[in-house]
Amino acid sequence: MNVFRNIRAMRVSDRIVSQIQDMIVEGKLSVGQKLPNETELSQQLGVSRTSVREALSILEAKGVVERHKNGGTFLCRCSLEKILSVVDIPHKCDSELFSDLEEARAVIESRIGELACQRADRLDLEKIAKTLDMMQQSIIEGESGLKADLLFHQCLAMAAKNQVLAGLAQSLGTASQEIAAGMGFPSGNPEKSLEEHRAIYEAIRKHDQKMCSALLQNHFGCSRKLSRSHAASEK
Repeated sequence: MNVFRNIRAMRVSDRIVSQIQDMIVEGKLSVGQKLPNETELSQQLGVSRTSVREALSILEAKGVVERHKNGGTFLCRCSLEKILSVVDIPHKCDSELFSDLEEARAVIESRIGELACQRADRLDLEKIAKTLDMMQQSIIEGESGLKADLLFHQCLAMAAKNQVLAGLAQSLGTASQEIAAGMGFPSGNPEKSLEEHRAIYEAIRKHDQKMCSALLQNHFGCSRKLSRSHAASEK
């Protein structure tokens, strides 16, 4: 069964949304920038104003743009994060469940990494690179970088071009971070974590499937060791 949508069958408004989001990720549109009005957008895109209006409504609902009453549509400050993020799913706080989640993530994401090495395109690499920039900036500002960490793995999953694996990876990643926060698990060494993520990115960029898989397994293995050490110290 074909799980991919025929591009030609996509609604015009969805294609507009996709193009605008891609331009944000690529840096062609910047935070706070005012978009052309509906008439200008319809002319530039070669589509109807109705399609443009529908697309802007979708982007507004996602929190990517905001439309002012006095006129004008602007890119929100957190537009990039909105594009890359996923809806959080609450989970109970349980150290054993956390360890199981990280083990499952290691299994699933090591395969996702292999597929990403085969299938990632230029835009996928740009998205992953953006999350590394976000992680670095977060660390510079004295934060843990965990939010960007989650976005990195979401972008990695999307680069594998498999809807089911991407959904699984995103759900497991969100649940894992929620449990870690609820149990008060230490975030570890943010700088070391950033280095690990950069190495994974480089493996994908070089299409090195074996290296990427090994790096991801080691990455989640370290996380499990850290959680077990914390749980033991709490007893």
